[in-house]
Amino acid sequence: MNRIEIEAKLVEIAGKVLKTSIDATSDAGNTPNWDSLRHVEIVFAAEEALDVEFPEDALTKLKGIQALADAAVAYLEAA
Repeated sequence: MNRIEIEAKLVEIAGKVLKTSIDATSDAGNTPNWDSLRHVEIVFAAEEALDVEFPEDALTKLKGIQALADAAVAYLEAA
């Protein structure tokens, strides 16, 4: 799975969780409803859909589509 596919999947996941329009630049600071609870839901759904596992200490840093995509790409490249 390449970065474009990962971003598209993350946009889809976040859109479903937040029930709003999302794009690749969306993050907790610029997206309505993206609170800490929804963030956890997005991260868990992303891990399941992309078959990745983000380190627990990184969860607070993954506050947007780009950060999640970066972490997913890094995880998949290291695997």
